[in-house]
Amino acid sequence: MKSWLSIPATIMVLALALIAGTPDLSRSEPGDTLWVQTWQQDFINWATPHEATFPFPDGSTSWEKVILRYTIECPGAPNDCDPWDRLGYTRLVHDTGEVNGEGEPILEKFEIARIVTPYDITGGGRPGSCAWDIDVSDYMHLLHDDVVLINYIESWIGGDNGWLVTLDFGFIEGAPAYRPFKVVNLWDEYRAVYGDPSRPIEDKLPVRSVDIDANTDFAKIRLIVTGHGQGNTLNCAEFCPKAHSVFANGSSWQKTIWKNDCNVNPCSPQGGTWQFARAGWCPGQDVTPWDTDITAAIVPGEIADLDYDIAAYTNHCCPCNPDCVSGVTCADCEYNFNGHTEPHYSIQSQLILFEEVPVAGVDGAESSDGINLVNDPNPFRPATTIRYNLAEAGVAQLVIFDSSGRVVRNLVHENQVAGPHQIAWDGTDGSGQALAAGVYYYALRTAGEESSRSMILLK
Repeated sequence: MKSWLSIPATIMVLALALIAGTPDLSRSEPGDTLWVQTWQQDFINWATPHEATFPFPDGSTSWEKVILRYTIECPGAPNDCDPWDRLGYTRLVHDTGEVNGEGEPILEKFEIARIVTPYDITGGGRPGSCAWDIDVSDYMHLLHDDVVLINYIESWIGGDNGWLVTLDFGFIEGAPAYRPFKVVNLWDEYRAVYGDPSRPIEDKLPVRSVDIDANTDFAKIRLIVTGHGQGNTLNCAEFCPKAHSVFANGSSWQKTIWKNDCNVNPCSPQGGTWQFARAGWCPGQDVTPWDTDITAAIVPGEIADLDYDIAAYTNHCCPCNPDCVSGVTCADCEYNFNGHTEPHYSIQSQLILFEEVPVAGVDGAESSDGINLVNDPNPFRPATTIRYNLAEAGVAQLVIFDSSGRVVRNLVHENQVAGPHQIAWDGTDGSGQALAAGVYYYALRTAGEESSRSMILLK
């Protein structure tokens, strides 16, 4: 029996077991996932970025996916965590190979992950530590050889209190449908003030004109954005949902930046108001980027005009408003760095370009397993068609599962005649519920063959 294609062996083993009805992780082979350690219990307080270089794989292996396992813990007694919710990030420092006028290397810094620390998580049955698995596959082409990383939490607590941070990278072997090859920073503003007419946020978000490489097969704009500040008009920017829009050559997409699932996260229960919905983040969660597929709006080899806007807003409860009267028109017209803080957004945005990874069996070519399993389009929204060929009649089973190995849809399980077959999938699970955007796998098993592929569901 031939091996499955283009899928991490750990996922393959789990998928086969799920199809058979009994998960059996003991069959996974060593080396399916390569773990790279960076900081281990790195102590952070007083908002000091930590920068260091770490050895990563040499780039000779093809990776299906790369996961950053981000773990935070509290220092041991009598010390403790910072009890307040703070923004934290991991950045990658990329040497472009070019130099400036002074002969110094030109470096680019890409935010690859953002988290918000929980409120107090010690005592009273609270967890004391928590972890997130963050997909950083879009940066896999930069995560090789010697990698410079920055570890940061915006904590303003002194002494021996703070956070212990562990960052481990998991490299899962396999071939992705599309491989990233370029990242371009678009808008880099950690404190873009919102609602002050004298400092319009539009000035921080100019139109960007970017050369699109000729080998681009797939392109997306990534927005990592969180709103901060409270006690203002409409309680912005932390506690007010606002529409954000991205544009590519005149085409536009819109999303309300808001998180209403703050009551569900691995750092709970916590002290404080961790359950309340917020603008793009929750205490004790990693921040989910807003990824927008702009492939249809750009032309490879030409320049793309990219723009980003946020819904119009004026903060009347601020020192910038001469008509503001504390206790009359607003509770407080002055920022007090406590219950009334300046509204702003922390914005990191990137253009990420991909090229398609050739897959045997596409365009009529014979794959090594003879099944010729392929789906088109890929990436897709809202539906895709999966095609395959059966060398002989018999029972065929086609399932779709996510990157954790969980079966989300059984598409085919029946006797079929020899020859070509196809079936459409609309991105829903077995109960008809729409699935989240991301990488999924489809796997076909027949009496004599097994094969699998990956695909990308867009939103």
